[in-house]
Amino acid sequence: MSKSESPVPGNNRKAIALQRWRILRQALKGSSSSETCTSDVSVRRFAGYGLLKTEKLSITPEGSVWYKYSAPNHPGFSMSVRHLPGTIDASTLLGFNNTGNVCVWPAEEVMTDYCMKNSEQFRDCSVCELGGGMTCLAGLALAIVSKATSILLSDGNEESVQNLNVILDYEENQSKFGNTDVSSRLIRWGSDTKHEDLEVKFDFVLCADCLFFDEGRDDLADLISDILKPGGTAILFAPRRGSTFQAFRDIAQKQFQIDVKEMYSLEVWDLHCKMKSTDSGLYDENIHFPLLMTLKKPS
Repeated sequence: MSKSESPVPGNNRKAIALQRWRILRQALKGSSSSETCTSDVSVRRFAGYGLLKTEKLSITPEGSVWYKYSAPNHPGFSMSVRHLPGTIDASTLLGFNNTGNVCVWPAEEVMTDYCMKNSEQFRDCSVCELGGGMTCLAGLALAIVSKATSILLSDGNEESVQNLNVILDYEENQSKFGNTDVSSRLIRWGSDTKHEDLEVKFDFVLCADCLFFDEGRDDLADLISDILKPGGTAILFAPRRGSTFQAFRDIAQKQFQIDVKEMYSLEVWDLHCKMKSTDSGLYDENIHFPLLMTLKKPS
């Protein structure tokens, strides 16, 4: 996930980091730890979804872990993905938002499955994933299964983008991209950021769980509008997280035609209902169940 912020003095930066950590810790309620979220805490902590499966391949000397991702609903599909090491605390969040380096969030898992099931709509199209964190799973999967012309993977955190570069350079992944041009770069949104070379360039924009911080929503809506072609579509997955989903919808409706769906996949809906009915205390639809918001830019 990504957002931009102006440079601030050290003491203020520490205060901002502590505030972000308190917010993130609230959002992570129900996890096994209230203070840390390791890089191994991924979509697998919600085993009931089961949309993506992982197999550990190797560990680098620096502690990064390579996984083979597969999808039970898509026989024969696989991709190699590197997860960054470490844990998150207040100091980790200093500077640009680093939450995309922490976990693969449920919204990214669901968006990946959705895009793979609907891969035909991306044929001969240009696609950009915004705020995809350290893995950009949906964009990477589309690079393998779709016939898109080009796919740009992005995040606003330098460490995430460096990891994306490593993933794209991995020979086994490159061999599966076919004629699709796949690249990665740093993209942040905010009044002090410029992306003239990306304006009206994309047929589709993908974005998972990037509605988290209040001050980034207006800028995110503006960026999506700027980089989409007329008639282009943005596909966003995010949980309600209190009023955050609705707050972005209120902003986006000024520029886009909006459609919101809860039942975008019968499989996901059934799993969601089953987990709601299970009194385990681990599942909270407010923070775990992603809604689908589609933004259509006027032609």
